[in-house]
Amino acid sequence: MKRFQSRPFDLAVDTISEQEIEALIEWLRGYPRLTMWEETKRFEQAWSEWLGVRFSVLCNSGSSANLLMYAALDSAKRSGNRKVVVPATGWVTTVSPGIQLGWQPCMCGTDPVTFGADIDVLKAVLERERPDTVVIVHVLGVPNRMSEIMELREAYGFNLLEDCCASHGARHQGRQVGTFGTMSAFSFYYGHHMSTIEGGIVSTDDQELYHHLLMLRSHGWLKDVPDEYGADIMRRYGWDPFFKPFCFVVPGYNLRPSDLNARIGLLQIPHLRETVERRTENHARFQERLRGRLGFAEGLPGDTISSISFCAVATSTAQRRAIVSAMDEHRMDTRLFTAGNLGRHPFWSDRYGVFADPQADKLFDCGFFLPNNQRVGLAEVDQICDVVLAAT
Repeated sequence: MKRFQSRPFDLAVDTISEQEIEALIEWLRGYPRLTMWEETKRFEQAWSEWLGVRFSVLCNSGSSANLLMYAALDSAKRSGNRKVVVPATGWVTTVSPGIQLGWQPCMCGTDPVTFGADIDVLKAVLERERPDTVVIVHVLGVPNRMSEIMELREAYGFNLLEDCCASHGARHQGRQVGTFGTMSAFSFYYGHHMSTIEGGIVSTDDQELYHHLLMLRSHGWLKDVPDEYGADIMRRYGWDPFFKPFCFVVPGYNLRPSDLNARIGLLQIPHLRETVERRTENHARFQERLRGRLGFAEGLPGDTISSISFCAVATSTAQRRAIVSAMDEHRMDTRLFTAGNLGRHPFWSDRYGVFADPQADKLFDCGFFLPNNQRVGLAEVDQICDVVLAAT
């Protein structure tokens, strides 16, 4: 089967195998229901078992999953003072739902070891602002300092939202990311550890939030919640149970996936461990080859880094430009460190002013990505590193 490939070394590649396409075709020949239905429920259960949580809600993207986490706290009246700590390094849709929903965001600087939350800055923000919610990103599969963050959570009592959209299988001291917070979000976009083409998921152990996530995903109605919960709501408002499927309880969205997406996800989950192992091994090789020559997130001893791309940090913008040119010449895909410092982007600076942070600014000015995916092995990592190092 001919696969799409823009360059010999792409940053992102299709994770859906030929065998999975054949299995999908065979399933489609049975003319199944394609809109959200039983396959979605099966995938949610399978994902919950894989991650080790009680509940999961599949939606149409990782960005939507982030939005649902914020919205569920509001809907369940759990957002408190609606102050939220957001990361300087990550993706825009980790931060933007707080702005869209009218929360008060406070930005946190970046830790040079993990590229996650700087603990000292986080502690200062917690002490000064007393926010009721903290959002963290496990940047490109590098776990945050979760032991210290959990100690802060115990001391300050905030909701913890984990953005794990690019971190499937990453572990802090043996425990999977996505199992620490009040809720966690993962992405199943093309090129991530696994794909449902487009898709994302919110996971939680909190049953109340689970019910609100189900309603918010689909218009705010009761149709998708468990019968006993729906019956309680109908009795509370004195409604005839006949109307249960079309009783709109909260102002929701339409962020639903399709059963086609869910079916693809069910075919992918059995291979996810193997994918995580490949990406983890590749990441370690990048670190070994580039240590002492370029910067990167070292990560904490004992943690497992499962990345979708390896982020390297040049010593200057000029050096980054030379490396990117060399990679382009060898048809090796790269890009700048996505957002770098989100606090320098207009969506933030127009509202709150420019946010300065030493590490986030360094990523903005000097960071770039190297390919790490299922088609990259140790030999390919070495080829990439040879080109990068020759340009430094």
